[in-house]
Amino acid sequence: MTTIQILGVAILLALTLSLTAGCTVGQSFRGPGFDPGLGVTAEGAGETVVVAITHTTVASGWSKRRSFSRHLWDVVDTMPDHPGLVGYSVRRDLFGADAWTLSVWTTEQALSSFLRSPVHASAVEDGGRTLTSLRRARAEVATDEIPLGWPRALEILEAQNGGTP
Repeated sequence: MTTIQILGVAILLALTLSLTAGCTVGQSFRGPGFDPGLGVTAEGAGETVVVAITHTTVASGWSKRRSFSRHLWDVVDTMPDHPGLVGYSVRRDLFGADAWTLSVWTTEQALSSFLRSPVHASAVEDGGRTLTSLRRARAEVATDEIPLGWPRALEILEAQNGGTP
């Protein structure tokens, strides 16, 4: 490659990264207590459900981000096994350090039981050391508002945490 070609590739890469900075990717809302055609189907769900939202910023460094991701996906993989789960979604910065989680539960007791589970406790203890910030929110919302979109979830998070970090 010539110097001009290398410079062109570097400029293209820098432009691509600058255009995708702040872009997020997320999975669609899913779970054992939710059907896209029917809405909330979880046994025990009433007129309202409990929504839990987190926003984390992971410290820089490949090992910290890898550790956080491992714990995040360990938790996500076990979520359908927890009684009272309606559904969940995860959202991440494409090239950044931020991640958001959204989970919906039939009751506060179901959410509390999940938070005390061994896999979640391990993620909080070990994965928590990789974070530079953590914001959390809980809200009771009408069952017919589920799936709660990310714009609404972020409104709740910001209202309970005084805006962006």
